[in-house]
Amino acid sequence: MSLQLTDTKKKSLAALVKTHHELHLNRFPFAKYPIEPLEVWKQQFTNPANVEAHTLRAALSWSCGKWQQQSIPYPYKKLHLTVVSHWKNFVEQYKPEPPSVSSYWTELLGKSEYAFNTIALLTYLLCPEQVELTDSHRVKGMNDLLTEAESLDECVELDDVAASVKRYTDFYRQLLPKIQSILGDQASVKLGRFLFAYGYRDVLSKVAENSPSQPEPSITKLDWETANSQRFNLHLIAERANADRLFACLLLAIDNQPVTPEQLTIQDIMNLIPIGTGGICNPGSYNYAIIAMLGKQKGRDYFLFDDPIMTERFTQQANKSTRDMSFHKKYKDIPLILNPKYLHN
Repeated sequence: MSLQLTDTKKKSLAALVKTHHELHLNRFPFAKYPIEPLEVWKQQFTNPANVEAHTLRAALSWSCGKWQQQSIPYPYKKLHLTVVSHWKNFVEQYKPEPPSVSSYWTELLGKSEYAFNTIALLTYLLCPEQVELTDSHRVKGMNDLLTEAESLDECVELDDVAASVKRYTDFYRQLLPKIQSILGDQASVKLGRFLFAYGYRDVLSKVAENSPSQPEPSITKLDWETANSQRFNLHLIAERANADRLFACLLLAIDNQPVTPEQLTIQDIMNLIPIGTGGICNPGSYNYAIIAMLGKQKGRDYFLFDDPIMTERFTQQANKSTRDMSFHKKYKDIPLILNPKYLHN
């Protein structure tokens, strides 16, 4: 049965979102769930027969917050292997209908929460016009809001993927117009993120207690061919590794600020280009890129420290095979300046 929210109920739910959204959106793990690859995959999945195994694995790793990483939790890894091995058979009988997609994969993957998240993502990538991006945390966030709004009868269980995805999609699409003014720009993205974070708040609150929340990256992708800066000489960046990508993104992020700072700390830099910047979402890759960017490995000269020995320390750390991936955090309050050669005269 389709969900039909009354206008009074929508207003009540919107009021709850207004009360809770700021705290929980700030805790959303942006780097684990970037939206850019989803847009690419949606295009690729329009023709399922052409989706290759590596694309399948990449998309499925996104569903468990492990995109760009190798450490996929075992329960998910088993499910992903099953999807890849049965993809050809699936394509042969494929119908672009959410119930058909979820039915096929539920029969193979079962009804666990891991299976729900895997099937829900596949359903979204294959039928993005018919359903919204759904997972167990978003469904729980929806259920919790409905419970607070005294609509317990509208809540759903995870055991029926098709019904849960349909209910969540109805809920999301009926609520979205009511919260546009609350969430502002990118309200459609923010509503999904809020529902995820609200449904996962018990875990995310504990994470927040032990480590500061990571800000959302302002520069999520970089095209070297089209990147342009009003204040900086991007063309002088000779290398194209992650360290150089981060430096280019840093310059673009500063370009978006009213004034170019005369001095920065390493913490300022991490705030301007947090993990997820330039599409670098793997923590190991990001930390190494920061360390390499701050040194002079491969002739880099992006920054000037008050004490030149700091440049040497970062260079040595970047060159080590067993480097300390938290090295830059130990010097987060150290001041430095941008090399003037990268500033327009």
